[in-house]
Amino acid sequence: MDVIELDEVHKSYDGIPVLRGVSLRVPQGIVYGMLGPHGAGKTTLIHLLLGFLRPDRGVIRMFGSNNLHQVDGRVGYVPERLRYHNRYTVREYLWYLGRFSGLSGATLRRRVDAEISACGLTSVANRPMSALSRGMVQRVGIAQALLSEPDLLLIDEPTASLDPEGQQDVIELLAAVRRRGCTILMATHFLDEADLLCDRIGILHGGRIIAEADTCTLQRPAGSVVITVADMPAAAKSALTALSPAVQCNRHEITLTPNTPELQAQVVRLLLDHGVTIMTLAPQRHPIEEFYLAAVSGHAKRDRSSEAPTSRLQGSEDVLLHELLRQEEQQTSEDQRSKHL
Repeated sequence: MDVIELDEVHKSYDGIPVLRGVSLRVPQGIVYGMLGPHGAGKTTLIHLLLGFLRPDRGVIRMFGSNNLHQVDGRVGYVPERLRYHNRYTVREYLWYLGRFSGLSGATLRRRVDAEISACGLTSVANRPMSALSRGMVQRVGIAQALLSEPDLLLIDEPTASLDPEGQQDVIELLAAVRRRGCTILMATHFLDEADLLCDRIGILHGGRIIAEADTCTLQRPAGSVVITVADMPAAAKSALTALSPAVQCNRHEITLTPNTPELQAQVVRLLLDHGVTIMTLAPQRHPIEEFYLAAVSGHAKRDRSSEAPTSRLQGSEDVLLHELLRQEEQQTSEDQRSKHL
């Protein structure tokens, strides 16, 4: 069963289109990553699914129903930036939100305790929210979304504004949430994050989903690999360049373009046979990055060929669109607070 179904969904602000015919299917039980730069419309799409906004036209169905308010209790939401009352402790805040999710008594106490433990909040459970790091606040955001044990989790930019350590912590937490089996739609602009967590990815660009792929199909050697070595003897260099025209090397670096598993194995074996110390082996571009850039580049070329007469307006439209998106985010966050109060 498809948990999320979108058919030709459009949304504009003051006549400027943000979503221009989004069609999407998210099957039950998978983690779907919605990739796109800031301003692509990822948050708008999530707010449409939550019922904070209405589409200009098109059809949205969740769990087979186009009445989104009927499925409220089955959906958890992790916003990009959690809004909270400073005077609450973590436990009080989760208790407060749990009551608005229809939980009470022993059930509420059990669910709050369970998510405090599962989300790594035990050591800060009795601290005020204002005393938490950004990473811990994001953990609280994930915990509140899971209180009602939702069948679907909507996550908006889960590691935005976090330092590398905080990003890694949240990714590990989401990996644990993934193992619970609920369906997840995650909006992000971090390719590594999508690669680590998602079963399927879609690229939102120009108001449409321009490409999709199962991440397992992208788990292949990168198209170009760089191997750095401590030092390259002349004999090893000669042997390497004789292997293939795809091998280019100097004293400290070997580049394989295009790379294949067979060629990479031959190069590594030759280096070891010549006693060369390998320092690093890394892709110049990860396969998911190559997929993303190829899709965006191809879409941009199509846009230029079909919309060349209006391209001079694009710069001013982008400025206005970003301002409208900022205003929309402020308004929908107010709507979200009103929905809880």
